[in-house]
Amino acid sequence: MKPVFSMSSDLYGKMLDELSNLFFTEKLGLDSDMNFYRDDFWLTDTAVIELLQFRKGSWEINLLFAHHKTPLKFLSRRITSHSCPKRAKTMALYMRRIAAKDQRGTLSIDIKDLNLSLN
Repeated sequence: MKPVFSMSSDLYGKMLDELSNLFFTEKLGLDSDMNFYRDDFWLTDTAVIELLQFRKGSWEINLLFAHHKTPLKFLSRRITSHSCPKRAKTMALYMRRIAAKDQRGTLSIDIKDLNLSLN
């Protein structure tokens, strides 16, 4: 049987004081702070890139959506994971084709579009 959780009254008082102080140190966000989340129309013109990563004993499938005109505007989402690398690769291919507006994959991102300086 698990022991019942208990906390001393001094520690409880300190915790309540710190929670009360958060009211004065934190500030509320504005509704406009979440516009990037609502403004998803740009996702229709994105190149979709599948990424496979081996993590915690399974192959994770991530899809990266990058705008083909402004490649620094991108969004990455974890889709699913598989234990078999062959199945994960096949599933990633199908997920990319389903998510992409241009299923043939002609929308692409070029490294030159990023205007990187290696100096």
